[in-house]
Amino acid sequence: MTSTTDRKITISEFVDMHFEEGYIYELIDGDILHRTSHSVHHQEVLGKLSYSLMLFIKEKKLGKLYAAPLDVYLNDFTLVVPDLSFIFNDNSAFNKRKDCIEGTPDLIIEILSKGTQKLDRGKKMTQYRLNKVKEYWIIDPRNQTIEVYELQNGIFEMISYAEESGEIESNVLEGFKLEVENIFT
Repeated sequence: MTSTTDRKITISEFVDMHFEEGYIYELIDGDILHRTSHSVHHQEVLGKLSYSLMLFIKEKKLGKLYAAPLDVYLNDFTLVVPDLSFIFNDNSAFNKRKDCIEGTPDLIIEILSKGTQKLDRGKKMTQYRLNKVKEYWIIDPRNQTIEVYELQNGIFEMISYAEESGEIESNVLEGFKLEVENIFT
């Protein structure tokens, strides 16, 4: 994960830039960061998780689930590419365009990869908190853990955790439960 500039830039400047292929670029609080694409294992975890969530969301007719790569504009200085973003049907705080999402998703999920742990637990988590994402999940395939954080009084509080086996629950997706070992095996 590398920052490519010394000054803060805006999203409007960022989207007009041309970048080297083979990387994913994000703008976090005005700083450009880039990382390589994901591993096969990361994509397997993402696929299983997406499938489980999509079945629940579709059955309950709750909203839309979006997978990376899709830009999410959180504010004028932050454009992220989360692994998964969920938006309730009645969320009026966002504007879905053809090429991106503007505003704050209700749920964001990041799957840790080699080199993203510090960013996902640091700058990105801070931006998700400041922009009032209701729930944030951190999935660690290497350690086979899922952490679920809920925004409570402006702070992310862990509300569910499982390692290797067990079940996590979501408060945002009321009634959704997930057996952790089904995602990692």
